[in-house]
Parts: sequence; structure tokens; C-alpha cells
Amino acid sequence: MRHANPVVFLVFLLLVQTGCLATSVQPRPTLTDHEIATQRREAMAAAALNKAVQLYHNGEYLDDDMALGYLDEAVELDPDLVLARYHRALLLLGHGQMDEAEADVRHALDIRPDHIQARFALGYILFRREAWPDAVRELSRVLDQDDSVSEALALRGTAYARLGRADDAVHDLDRAIAINPAHFEAYFNRGLARLALGDDEAALHDLTQALSLNSQSLPALMARGEVAMRLGDYPRAEADYRRALVLAPSDSGLYSLLAEAYAGSGDYPAAADAARRALGLARAEGDDRAAAAYQEQAAGYAGRPKVVVPPKPEPEPEPPHEPAPDEITP
Repeated sequence: MRHANPVVFLVFLLLVQTGCLATSVQPRPTLTDHEIATQRREAMAAAALNKAVQLYHNGEYLDDDMALGYLDEAVELDPDLVLARYHRALLLLGHGQMDEAEADVRHALDIRPDHIQARFALGYILFRREAWPDAVRELSRVLDQDDSVSEALALRGTAYARLGRADDAVHDLDRAIAINPAHFEAYFNRGLARLALGDDEAALHDLTQALSLNSQSLPALMARGEVAMRLGDYPRAEADYRRALVLAPSDSGLYSLLAEAYAGSGDYPAAADAARRALGLARAEGDDRAAAAYQEQAAGYAGRPKVVVPPKPEPEPEPPHEPAPDEITP
């Protein structure tokens, strides 16, 4: 009688215990028709997304309509495809379709709460809607994941400023500028926050930095003109308001501000002329209330001669530091 080879028997037992033998002989489970259809749809959705992404170069799509068509197809085939939702939201934002973009990023975040790009997009949308507390909340969640996102810091800092939290705004905008020293919005909004805090000199510095990055910014020119007026630097204010009028030549309010700057410098004839320009524009626009204010302003300057206003004195230098007795070493 032949006996089983003990070595072969041992190998057989090991295969059974580890499941290798059972795996090698058991047939693979058969997919249901529904599972096969789902896999097919997911594969087609991924292919459509890939076609859209291939159109994305240097921060923009080569053909928005074609990309949007591919992304619509991807989302229709697989509504939970996060990247398709996110990319479509970016395109919709570019087209000004805020509601649709917000719906896409919220759906993406329901599936992937840690998707930092979608979270930032939601914060940006809420910022654009001027929903300041909600924007702060979402941008804070972005920064909890990555505190080096300068755009999130700049947006949150600006939202803080709109909420009247100027100190928090300056703190965030300081960090944004440290990461990106060429950030126009961060300098501009830090200037406004410092203006709100009464730190006019620092605000002037920030707004000057902002204008060095974007010399055609009307809001920055108007803000710096305001700071210059507060500091009594009327020639600078005049220059800024004249530059602003090149960008907005039909703005009656700017002519009124220029009139105030001329008056501050003692040039009342120029002030009266600027106020009359403001009056004419207001009348042309049918703004009776503004026209009445500008008429009163012009009358206040009319007939007054130009006078020389002495320049604002420079601040006294700080006295030299006198060491205290306990600071003096023998």
C-alpha cells in the first residue's frame, strides 16, 4: 500500500490554511448588470473629464464652451465625480454663474470635505457674495489645512476688515504679504485697514506700494488721495485725484474731491472751477441732491483769490535716548 508523501500533504494543508488553494480554484464573482453599467458610466465620465482637463493650460481653458460640454457630460454620467464638479465650478465662476458654481463645490465637499481647492472656491464665492462671516469660516478651514495659502489669507483679511475687525485684518494681510510681496490686493486692503485704525502714515505707505503694483487702480488712487487729505498733503491729493479723473472723467464726486484738495492748497480759483465741473456733471446725470451740494461748494470758493499756504512742518525729531542711571556701566 502506497503512503501519501508527508511533504506534499503538509504543503496542501498550508495552502488550505492560507486560502491560497481556495482562491486559486474559486471562480471570480460575476458582476450584476447594474454594476457593469455603473463601471461603464464611471469610465466614460473619467474620459470626459480627461478631455476637459487637456484643454486647461496656463490657468485657463483654450475653449470654455467645449470644456464645459465635457464637464457637463462627466457630471451627468457620474454626479459624484469630485474633480469634474470642481473644474465645472471654476468655469461657471468665470461666466458669472455663482449659484451653479456654489452648488457644484458644495456637492464636491459633501463627498470630499478635505478637498482644499473646493473649500477655497466656496470661501471665494461667499466672499464675492459679501457674506463675510461665512467667508471667514470657510477660508479659516482652508488655512487650517495649509496656512501658507496667501490668497486665503488675503481674502480672510479683507473679510475681517469688512466686519470691522481691523487688527485681525492687518494680521492676516501681513502674513499674505510676507508670503507674496507682490500681492496688490493685500497691500491695498491693509492700507484700508490701517486707515480704519487711524494709522495714516502706514496706510499711505501701503497704498503707495499697491499703486506701484497697479498704477491704474482707481480705488487705490482715491484711497491714497483720502489719506493725503487727512495728512494735509494737498499736492499729493491733487495729483492722485487728477490721475483718477483720467480713469473716470465723468465722475462728479471726483471733481468735488479735487476741488477740496485745491482749496486745501489755497488755490481757490482752481477749486471753484473743479466744483463747477462737478455741478455740470451732476446736472447732466439728473442728480439734484448732488448738484445742490456742488453748487454750494462752488459758491464757497468763488471770488476768493489764490493764497500761499505754508507747507506742513516736518515732525520734530525724536530726542536722543538718555540712558537711565542703572544703564550706565562704570
